[in-house]
Amino acid sequence: MSQITNSTVHTGSWINWSHGRVVGSTITLSERNGGLLTAFLATFVTAAGVAFWSILSYSLHQARAVQEEQPTIHHQEQATLRNAGTPGAAAWQLIQLSWYWRKHAIKSIRRTLPIILLALFNIVCFGLASIFSSEVTRAAGNEVLIRSPQCGVLTQMNSTGINSPQNLNNLEKLEVNITATAATYAQACYGQAHNPLQCGQYAQRSLSWKLDQNASCPFSTDLCYFGATAAYSMDSGRLDSHQAFGMNAPKADRVQYRKLTTCAPIHAKDHAEVFNNTNPEAIAYGDTLINYLFGPVSEVSNYTYQYNIHSLVDNNGYLLTSLFAFAGDPNQPWEPISALNRTDADVSIFFLAANSITYSQPVTDPFYTATTLNQIDGTNITYYSPDYQVTVLACTDQHQFCNPSNGNCTPLSATFSLGQDALGSHQLNFNVAQYTTAQIINTFIASLTTYGSVHTRGTTALRASETVDDNKNQIGLPNTQWMTEISSWYGVSMAKLQQKIVQYATGPPYIPDGFNVTGPLTKDMEKICNNQIIRSTGGTLSFSVLGVAIILIIGAILILTSLMIDPLMQFIRRKTGWKEYKSLHWIVDEKWQWQRLAYEEAGQGHWSGGASSVPITRKDDKVGLPRNVDMKHPRLSKGTSNAVESNVGMPEAEALIEQKEMNQRSDYVKS
Repeated sequence: MSQITNSTVHTGSWINWSHGRVVGSTITLSERNGGLLTAFLATFVTAAGVAFWSILSYSLHQARAVQEEQPTIHHQEQATLRNAGTPGAAAWQLIQLSWYWRKHAIKSIRRTLPIILLALFNIVCFGLASIFSSEVTRAAGNEVLIRSPQCGVLTQMNSTGINSPQNLNNLEKLEVNITATAATYAQACYGQAHNPLQCGQYAQRSLSWKLDQNASCPFSTDLCYFGATAAYSMDSGRLDSHQAFGMNAPKADRVQYRKLTTCAPIHAKDHAEVFNNTNPEAIAYGDTLINYLFGPVSEVSNYTYQYNIHSLVDNNGYLLTSLFAFAGDPNQPWEPISALNRTDADVSIFFLAANSITYSQPVTDPFYTATTLNQIDGTNITYYSPDYQVTVLACTDQHQFCNPSNGNCTPLSATFSLGQDALGSHQLNFNVAQYTTAQIINTFIASLTTYGSVHTRGTTALRASETVDDNKNQIGLPNTQWMTEISSWYGVSMAKLQQKIVQYATGPPYIPDGFNVTGPLTKDMEKICNNQIIRSTGGTLSFSVLGVAIILIIGAILILTSLMIDPLMQFIRRKTGWKEYKSLHWIVDEKWQWQRLAYEEAGQGHWSGGASSVPITRKDDKVGLPRNVDMKHPRLSKGTSNAVESNVGMPEAEALIEQKEMNQRSDYVKS
């Protein structure tokens, strides 16, 4: 969709009204900045996980802290909870504890296993949370707002002459471009299979509709090929301006649009006039011509369509000709006969000449009927030729606006009367925003006739032409091919409506000579200009503000709680005297305090701050391992080498008792 190249995706905050003000709050960032935010959120969640473990380990430590003496492994577990900064480190240290104590402590594995599992669970949960923190982009979806300085509608410049032939020709060229783009999009995206690269930019990939193969004939009953109840209708139903077209607005400011198209093959024989051209000045002098009389073409002819029988042998392929009539338009180019005329619908008529096309199999489809068997002279090769030189099909197009706030709708009507009903005399009780939205959609309805999907494309509008070989031989067609063609044309009109609404916000693919873009004339029009949703295919990332806020708030609470929980509990316990020993245990089990206890008990250093976070020594104090420390069982105290040697190989508890007895005996001897 080339119109988007000149536009800018809005970066910043906005509300996607598909989800409401709170859930729909969105922030769109460039791909670079979005990547940085995604990385930050993942890191922040990881930090929040560490903070949560700090809270959990503090709670476990305090719950297990008692005044009574406990087994050594208990104190090592407490030290692990106090000093392991991450759940991973805690799990690993506890695994080591359970292994080394397996022969010297009762049920060492069983007592440490719950804490290990809790640490591992913390790792898994916050690891997944870190990964899925990027889901805040998925929650926001790939919808973005598109904005352009070219927002508005094409208007003719007075200097070139309003409705001058040159201006109209330039406008027609633009319409050819738009219709071709819509046809390509409809063929690629309006079906079961679709290419995501081609079909991923409109707010809604395709617009669906309901089919009725037994609709009432939209014209005089005797004119319809299959009678009164065998027409074919396509009904879009009520299309929401926000959901279907991406015109971002709260529910109270939306409108609904509906298009109903009904088509039927019609009898042409009784409206055909065959004659020989006897005018010697005519190009087709001497040829047999057929005039089809379904109403005169204004200022051109008193017949609707003329066919030259000579075309049957000119080796030409399909020729599709179309005309239209807007109901109520005094300047319409074609004036349908009364049997075709509708005052509440726009009428399109199509003449299909198969010319030199042959068919490999008989075709009973009314638009392509070919059941006449032929044989090539001197061969066994057979083929089928068309039963009629020209077949005719006609359609009606009707439109409707509805107010979803109150359920009121205009009658199904033609283009001209729709504007009067919805925007004039018929009261739908639109608010200003709804009225403006309907006004913009109504601007494009005139180009949505079935004729508008076909006339600039000619024979390429026929899906049947896709299976015609170079020798003008048509592969067999189903008897519902005419329905396939009409559905295809209807799809083009729906894709064109999607395209034109987006182009209102972005500007047309190019501005034809003699035209300029008239921007929004009111604040409500400007609001619509700035609130057109498309789907981004790259270059930006959108985040759910709610999702980001939840991550930041919960993470901040966890981090702040982890920093404040110990000081707060110490303050409360000092003031109330309630279980102060628990806070003391937390302080003493800290690694620096354990270090102080070891050096101080060994007589090294003059220490202060024994009940604070960081113990310190005098300025000139020096501590460390004794110079002749035992490399197999190092200690900070400077005991005799014999004492140390006698303890080698003993379990830790026994070694400590033995060392204590030896020290006592040494003191006795000295005394």
